[in-house]
Amino acid sequence: MVQIRPAAAQELNRLLQRQQASAPGQASVVYLALEPGGCADWTYCLTADQPPPQSTTTLNCGDLGLAIPTDQLDLVKDLVIDYAEDLMGGGFRFINPLAQRTCGCGNAFALNPDTPVTQDCTAPNLAAV
Repeated sequence: MVQIRPAAAQELNRLLQRQQASAPGQASVVYLALEPGGCADWTYCLTADQPPPQSTTTLNCGDLGLAIPTDQLDLVKDLVIDYAEDLMGGGFRFINPLAQRTCGCGNAFALNPDTPVTQDCTAPNLAAV
C-alpha cells in the first residue's frame, strides 16, 4: 500500500531516535495524516510525536510503523514517501499516483485536475516532523 524508500526510512528512524531520546518509552510509530486545505485540497502532515485525533490503521513499512487515519487510507493508496537533500536542505517527498495536481511545495495535492493549486508555493517542506 504505502512504500517508504530507504532514504526516507533512514531519516524517519533518525527522527524517531531523537524523539525517543527526549521522551523515552514512546512507540516507534510515524503518523501520516492529511489535512484539508493549504496550497491544494489536501496537505500531508508527517509527525513522530503526536497521533492524529482519528482512529488509525498502522501499516508495517519495513522496520517502521506508519499510522494513518483509517478514513484516509484510500487517499494514500500506493503513496511513495522519499527523502532528498539538496543545497537548500533536506525534505520528504511524496509521490501519490492519485494526485491529479501537486503544489510546488510538494506537500499538497488535489484529486481533481480542475482544482487550482499554487505552483510557486514556498511553504516549508514538512515543518511538522
